[in-house]
Amino acid sequence: MVINYMEEVVSRYLKKILQDEDYVSICKCESCLDDIMAKALNNLKPFYITTKKGEVFAEYSSLENQHQAEVVAEVVKALEFVSKNPNH
Repeated sequence: MVINYMEEVVSRYLKKILQDEDYVSICKCESCLDDIMAKALNNLKPFYITTKKGEVFAEYSSLENQHQAEVVAEVVKALEFVSKNPNH
């Protein structure tokens, strides 16, 4: 099975960022969360894996400072965009 591991990384950071007091009032319905994920993922390079061994490498890769900063920046941009332009 081939998966885009970046989805897991973005999901993890989105959950952390939504706990920040600056984002308490953000809509957290399934539609808005899906829109945030999609917008962030469309601006990030996919990271496809096929095995558990690949997941270990991907986990290590996702922890690199530059990569982490890029993911956080894209999640925040997507979150702010969707919160101002919800699809409901």
